[in-house]
Amino acid sequence: MTNAYECTTQPQRSQAADPLRTRDFRLLVAGLGISLFANLMLRFAMSMWVLDKTGSAAAFASILTASILPTILLSPLGGVMADRTNRRTVMVALDALSAVTVLVCVAIFSAAGFNLAAIAVMQVVLAVLDAMETPTVQAALPQMFRSHGEDVMRRAMAVVNVVNQTSTLVPAVLGGVLYAAVGAMPMMGLTIVGFGAAVVECFIRLGAPDRGDAGRVTAVDDLRAAGRFLTRERPHVLHLVLICAALNFLVTGYAEVGFPYMVRTVLGFGSTAYGLAYGLVGASGLLGALVGGRVARSLSMRRFPMAIAAFSLTILPQALVMTIPAGGVMRLAVLTASTCGTMIAITLANLIAVPAIQMGCPENMTGKVMSLALSASMCAQPLGQIAYGWAYSVHPAGAVLAVTFALATAMLPPVAHVTRRF
Repeated sequence: MTNAYECTTQPQRSQAADPLRTRDFRLLVAGLGISLFANLMLRFAMSMWVLDKTGSAAAFASILTASILPTILLSPLGGVMADRTNRRTVMVALDALSAVTVLVCVAIFSAAGFNLAAIAVMQVVLAVLDAMETPTVQAALPQMFRSHGEDVMRRAMAVVNVVNQTSTLVPAVLGGVLYAAVGAMPMMGLTIVGFGAAVVECFIRLGAPDRGDAGRVTAVDDLRAAGRFLTRERPHVLHLVLICAALNFLVTGYAEVGFPYMVRTVLGFGSTAYGLAYGLVGASGLLGALVGGRVARSLSMRRFPMAIAAFSLTILPQALVMTIPAGGVMRLAVLTASTCGTMIAITLANLIAVPAIQMGCPENMTGKVMSLALSASMCAQPLGQIAYGWAYSVHPAGAVLAVTFALATAMLPPVAHVTRRF
């Protein structure tokens, strides 16, 4: 493959010394950030609109839950497309389809007013398109940086994680101000502009992936080949994918379900205290990505067991403080600080595991394998929510956290075994 980053002048060569400073990576990050920001801003606006019109937060939650199954089923097609088609073309097409979807809904709302069914369809379609874009981006990174080594891959992933975290935090703050100022429909217009601006990805210089099959196989054959690759050729990659899914199960359950339940219901704190604690937890994920980018060279697979051990240790203080007699403020402080530690540890673990999975796949398998890994993690998410929702409703919070600590600790032997295979 021709090196797209060759430069003819000395100043240009100096700039290209850092692969992450290339024009193509900057365009990829810009397009990804704009697309994520637009998607999450729209989701926030729609949640407020549904709440204002129906008075039911459960209505919008049901819409998001209903989008999970088609997302899980259809996201592997994004991996197939990423390995069959120019990945730049896939990203641009998905952003364009997102803009068209929102535009159609704007026309419906303009003609008929608020329509919950149209909102439901729009959110499901956007969730599916977003899930199809994720493996495409994750396949584009190794195509850009595979030749530069795994530490550069980790730095690139750290930048992507910073974009993801920022695009999650900022819409939650800015979205409330904009919705109160202009309402839902103008925010949908801003979202369309955002998706349209994301087509800066058109200017990324990224060649079509080498399929190696002359285009003679079907999408089903592609997925079967990915399954054979994981089960027969690289089972250690499959084991790492399953470990990441198990981590997602635990983190989704105890942090996303347990943390708000303990703060609001068990400890009885109001929305202001919870909002501050939630903001600190979200910022810690951003901090983890920034730290990971700085120490990327040291985040080899041999550090993976240490990251998982750190994750398990962040759960122990929470189990103790929710078991022994302690004041509410003390418990809130420990829960918040420990959950912040969890987010940092998990972010670092992802910065180790994801590039290892990407680098463990040949070029024509990266998109499919990453889409299957995404589907596995997405399957674990609702399972974790359901399991922990039940556990917290029938058992003391301290007992649930103690079991979570035991499960996280029990993961260390298989993690150590997988680490030795890389």
